[in-house]
Amino acid sequence: MKRPLLLFTVLLLASVSSAQLPDGSIAPDFTATDINGIEHNLYDILDEGKAVILQFSATWCGPCWSYHTGGALEELNADYGPSGTDELRIFFIESDDSTTDDDLNGTGTATQGDWVTGTSYPIIDNGGAIFGEYSGAYYPTIYTICPNRILTESGQVSAVDHASIFQANDCAAASLPNDPALLGYTGGTTACPGEPVNMSVDLM
Repeated sequence: MKRPLLLFTVLLLASVSSAQLPDGSIAPDFTATDINGIEHNLYDILDEGKAVILQFSATWCGPCWSYHTGGALEELNADYGPSGTDELRIFFIESDDSTTDDDLNGTGTATQGDWVTGTSYPIIDNGGAIFGEYSGAYYPTIYTICPNRILTESGQVSAVDHASIFQANDCAAASLPNDPALLGYTGGTTACPGEPVNMSVDLM
């Protein structure tokens, strides 16, 4: 269900171009078509109550290849993806637009191997613009996005550690049409007796 975002204080979403989006940011929306011709919209998926993991990589990136072939995301997709509990979607986003389809399939000159064969979740090629929207600075960058659109840079962690992020209570989907969530207290923390207190919260 949709959780409209009503901010009683201003959430600063701007970031330095050389830095990743900080944890707690609202994930930028995108629509992209995977290599099988299927279109995906991030917010539509989140509005279905599903969490999303984005793996931004490049075909020539050694650490990306090591993590990709390590099997953590395949394990997550099997357990929690469409054929499992259906609470998670994972996307591999090749984010260096100078690489080729041959590189993605492991036959080019700028590749660590075949990224396509054996990958059970969608692959999006030419995702440089999406990487830019997320202020990408290095590969791999891996985000977990909760149904409320708040992201965490989860990184190259185990399947268990990933699951602990998207199954946490503060990452749960809305359960009612009007289901507010208190994101945090942002007001003053000290006050003198008899004086007004400046109280401020972020409410979704």
